[in-house]
Amino acid sequence: MLLPFKAEAQISGVITDSLTHEPLMYINVQYEGKSVGAVSNVDGEYKIQARRGWDELTFSAIGYITKKVKLKPGTTRLDVQLAPDNVMLAEVVVKPKKERYSRKNNPAVEFMRKVIAHKKGLKLEEKDYYQYRKYEKMKMSLNDVTPEKMEKGIYKKFSFFRDQVETSTATGKLILPLSVRETASRTIYRKSPESKKTIIEGVNSSGIEEFFSTGDEAMGTVLRDVFSNINIYDDDIRLLQRRFVSPIGRGAIAFYKFYLMDTIMVDNRECVHLTFVPNNSQDFGFTGHIYVVHDSTYAVKRCTMNLPHNTGVNFVEHLNIVQEYEQMPDSSWVLTDDDMTVELGLMKKLQGVEIQRTTKYTDYDFEEIEARLFRLKGDVVKEANMMNKSDEYWAQVRQVPLTKKESTMDVFMNRIEQIPGFKYVIFAAKALIGN
Repeated sequence: MLLPFKAEAQISGVITDSLTHEPLMYINVQYEGKSVGAVSNVDGEYKIQARRGWDELTFSAIGYITKKVKLKPGTTRLDVQLAPDNVMLAEVVVKPKKERYSRKNNPAVEFMRKVIAHKKGLKLEEKDYYQYRKYEKMKMSLNDVTPEKMEKGIYKKFSFFRDQVETSTATGKLILPLSVRETASRTIYRKSPESKKTIIEGVNSSGIEEFFSTGDEAMGTVLRDVFSNINIYDDDIRLLQRRFVSPIGRGAIAFYKFYLMDTIMVDNRECVHLTFVPNNSQDFGFTGHIYVVHDSTYAVKRCTMNLPHNTGVNFVEHLNIVQEYEQMPDSSWVLTDDDMTVELGLMKKLQGVEIQRTTKYTDYDFEEIEARLFRLKGDVVKEANMMNKSDEYWAQVRQVPLTKKESTMDVFMNRIEQIPGFKYVIFAAKALIGN
């Protein structure tokens, strides 16, 4: 939702979890019965226009009890706490910074021990064969492009920059997309003799990364190295060139504090909802929520992970990961959705950067795979025509529609290229990204 550039009266505040006191992102904020709304960002912050005569705000999200708040005349600041859905507050005390946490006789810990004990049987590598298709969209944008910023500097001098601005679906902030890279691939696996290969079938990129190099050895390669794939069923997670402890890793019980919330419905499946925080917020761990199917499989249905503010990973201001799992007809549990949003602050005087990675997994199959495919050289195999796929091909494999700004990226780049001194900006950016 683009806001007018002129100053208007606003109501702002922070939305937090009433139990963990962690900021809540993606909370919908709306006037009761009206179409005007907003979404909280990764810090739980929201802003919404103040309207005369509109006196009730509704705060809502899946997994939390909807809260309606009557507004007093002249209200400009409103902080809100939301309670997890179906949580009996009298039975749960969650104050990670103050309480004496004990693992002994802790039902949350005992439950997580069962989750960890059952995870081996849920890993796809226990099967003789598996394969799936993967669609990934990596998008890099200038972050937090406020209406005030668009009234000065390059935004004021070149009006077409303002035309490229859109609202981030992840944070609700205004962003300016600079590059989009799509990758379509197929992964195959054989247990004995063990072999796993990823076949890159299509790559489609547009935007500023085209100015950095040619072919597929582009800036996207750097981004994929930093923002690697995440498997919570592994004991350790490699991310941002760091090692993080998985919330269901073998060392998770000693590393995290777990809090048992309650049972809730997630996509029509009854799940046990737990929250987790590192013992030490400066350790390389996550805070978040995990939803485990309430049956004998102890399978993860959904997991959200955030980076604690005090972790201190260079340049990373915020990180959010959301993963969804589904059960296949043969009862196997597989990852279907993996969304990651990272906000980077490179330098104090420079505009921040938002990177969104949207990943969809489809067409899982566990039948035997012909042996010749495993004789291909390398763990990653690139098809010869992967850079030259037709529009019809991308229309078929694309799991997430491009936004209007993403689809007109080439036109935007052509206009940028005409700016005097542009090549010197690219030279400086290459040095910055290389570091």
